Amino acid sequence: MNYINSITEAIGHTPLLKLNRVGKDAGANVFVKLEHLNPSGSYKDRMALSMVEAAERGDTWNGRKYEKGGCIFEASAGNTAPAVSMVCAAKGIPAKIFLYRYQVEGEKTARFKITEAFGPEVCISSDPSVYLTPEQIEYFKKKDPSLMDVLSAKMDCQRLEDDNPGSVWLDQIYNVYNLKGQISLGQEIYEQLDGQIDAIGASASSGASLYGMCLGLKEHGLRPELVFGVCPKASEQYLDFDGDEADRKDFRITNVKKELAEAIGLTKWVTEEPVLKLMLDDGYPDKFFRVSTEEARAMANRLCKEEGIFCGMSSGANVAVALKIAKRLGPGKNVVTTIVDRRDRYLSETPNEIYVV
Repeated sequence: MNYINSITEAIGHTPLLKLNRVGKDAGANVFVKLEHLNPSGSYKDRMALSMVEAAERGDTWNGRKYEKGGCIFEASAGNTAPAVSMVCAAKGIPAKIFLYRYQVEGEKTARFKITEAFGPEVCISSDPSVYLTPEQIEYFKKKDPSLMDVLSAKMDCQRLEDDNPGSVWLDQIYNVYNLKGQISLGQEIYEQLDGQIDAIGASASSGASLYGMCLGLKEHGLRPELVFGVCPKASEQYLDFDGDEADRKDFRITNVKKELAEAIGLTKWVTEEPVLKLMLDDGYPDKFFRVSTEEARAMANRLCKEEGIFCGMSSGANVAVALKIAKRLGPGKNVVTTIVDRRDRYLSETPNEIYVV
């Protein structure tokens, strides 16, 4: 007999696919790690399992430990919400998920419905006015209006953790077990290509997936010729640089996030270091690229129609950049990126899906 005892055992060990149509004129070989084949439909399953199990052990920044009768809290606009909900469902752990107000006002989105199907309590984040004065709201609206909803959701989680013994807020942006859960991604890629990897990269929001991949390769003594990060145009929530492409010396973590965290009362985001900073301090990546929603969507459409990969906008952005790098490196080289998630979670937005971090 050959079976598993929990859906969490199906996380990881995803196939690596060579792009033979989309990548036929690219120069170098382009490979994609099919992370959309994870149980909840995205690469976030790896880190969700890692973070929830860390909470069960009490391996948290403040020593909080999940105990029976408690709850797991998290805030997410995208793939983390269903991933955490799926892991908690498999483990029989109650979960409460906050979705960002700016993305889910009005009719329930596909992401809301997918998350809800796993059984957690799903809420929309508090209005920023709960935590900020009218003057502060006007000030931050000029800086980055959507970021106020993001940090309001994080503050909702922090407040619940403070008030509920035996409960844990996972906080993917500052949780090192987010990063540790993604190390297996790099290890698998190394084994699948026998270590012949010349360039590797992916979209970087928290930075954990990209950094985890790099550390997985590092465990085998490999530091590829080029490590690249990808982010949306017009998005400066966590990272900022000029133009559409930047070398290491030219990109930086934005100050607005820390400034807003201090104003809203999210102390942890002021005193602790995010995974993104840990990655940058360790020398990754070498380059960052910005990709527009239109370019990401067009490539996601091509991947679906030409390669049979039913993927979302981040995957399209990853491949768009991987193809540019493949042209620069030329024949005989191998470029690797990830297929981040399934497109089903964007169906409520079709055909106007947006590439976001």
